[in-house]
Amino acid sequence: MGFFNWFSNKKEDKTSKEEAAPLNLEQIYKEVIAELEKHKRTAYLPVLKDVAKSFSTHSKYGGYPYLRNENDWPVCENCKKHMPLFLQLNLNELPTKKDNGLIQLFYCTNHNEDCEGELESFFPFSKASACRKIEIEKPSAEIQPNALEIFEERLITDWIPKDDYPHFEEYALLGIDDQAHDVYELLEERDYGLTISADKLFGWPYWIQSEEYPYDRKTEAQMELFYQLGESEFIPYMFGDAGIGHLTQSPDNDEELAFGWACS
Repeated sequence: MGFFNWFSNKKEDKTSKEEAAPLNLEQIYKEVIAELEKHKRTAYLPVLKDVAKSFSTHSKYGGYPYLRNENDWPVCENCKKHMPLFLQLNLNELPTKKDNGLIQLFYCTNHNEDCEGELESFFPFSKASACRKIEIEKPSAEIQPNALEIFEERLITDWIPKDDYPHFEEYALLGIDDQAHDVYELLEERDYGLTISADKLFGWPYWIQSEEYPYDRKTEAQMELFYQLGESEFIPYMFGDAGIGHLTQSPDNDEELAFGWACS
C-alpha cells in the first residue's frame, strides 16, 4: 500500500472516530435523561407581593409571625433576642400536600454576638434557628420584638410548578449511570434535567458541597426537602458566601423539622 493510500485510510479512521464521539455522547445523554426522568419531582416557585407587616397566618417571607401567645416568638439561646422570621407557610395554602397549621422558620442574624459561629448555625438542629409546625388556635398575639432586625414582609400569593431533578451529588445514591457526569455540561447547555437552585417548595435539594440530608433524631429516617432558601432577594440575607439553606422534614413525624445551610 502506497504512502498516500495509507495516509488517506488513517485520515478516514480519524474522521470516523471524531464523528463517532459526539454520537456516543448523545447516546449517553439520552440514557441519562431517561434515568433522570424516573426521579423527576415537581417543585413550586413562590410568587410574592410586598405587604405591610402583620401578625397573620398567611404564607410569607419576613414580617411578623403568627403567635399562639405572648411568649411564643422563639428567642436565640446565645444573644437572648427574638429571632427574625424568615419563612411562614400556611399548610392549607400550599399547592399540594395540604394540611392544617403553619410551618415557621426563624433564624438569628445577630452578628454582634456571633450567634452563627457560637451555635454552628449551618448544622441542622442548631440553636441558632428554630423551625416548627404549630396549630392555628386563635387570633395571633402581638408583641414588640427585641430582634436586631425584622425583614420586610412579602406575601406568597401563588406557586409556579416546575420540573425538578436530582443534584449530581445524588446520582450514585440513586443508581444513575456513572457516565452522567460526562454529559453534565450538555445538561447545562440545554437547560434540562437540572436541579433548581432558587427558592422553592418541595423538589430536590440543590447541594453546594456534598449530599447532606439530616436524619430524624428518633427514628433515624432520612429527612426530605420541604423548602429551599436560595440566594435571592426574597430575604435580604446571605448564608455564608452565597449559601443555600434547606428546611427538611421527617417522613415519620411531620413535627420533626431541621434547617441547615452550606456555601462554597
